[in-house]
Amino acid sequence: MEAEYNKTTDAHESTQKKRSSRKHICKPFLFKVPSEIHGTGIFTQRDINKGEVFYDIPLKVLFHELRPRCAFIGNNSWVSDEEVLNYINHSCDPNTKLDLTIEPRLVAVRTIRMGEEITVDYNLTERGGNRVSCNCQSSNCGGYFLRKE
Repeated sequence: MEAEYNKTTDAHESTQKKRSSRKHICKPFLFKVPSEIHGTGIFTQRDINKGEVFYDIPLKVLFHELRPRCAFIGNNSWVSDEEVLNYINHSCDPNTKLDLTIEPRLVAVRTIRMGEEITVDYNLTERGGNRVSCNCQSSNCGGYFLRKE
């Protein structure tokens, strides 16, 4: 029981540190801080339920050709979103997917706990490109993901 309490306390303290060092609030419950995966990541201040649509991708900056730091959203279109999307890191075991069925949006593929980094599998939307070394540290890590540059 004490070990369970310490895990909960440690997770809470870690979340508190991330909150106090956050750079910018993107949505009321999403924030940017340094990531153990790569550079800056997006984290959540609350639990996000499996299947929950928690972010609609704004289409203000849209391109019809490949551009750096843009996500492919189908129909020969790439979007840049400096608020959230551009800071979501790749994971071979993601907690989120980029849903392109109606409008681009982020959907939780499992419950995401408060303080957890939001991740997607870049290989589900990118086709071809260069192999980039993966640093997701998941148990099923494939060692790389694809990125067009």
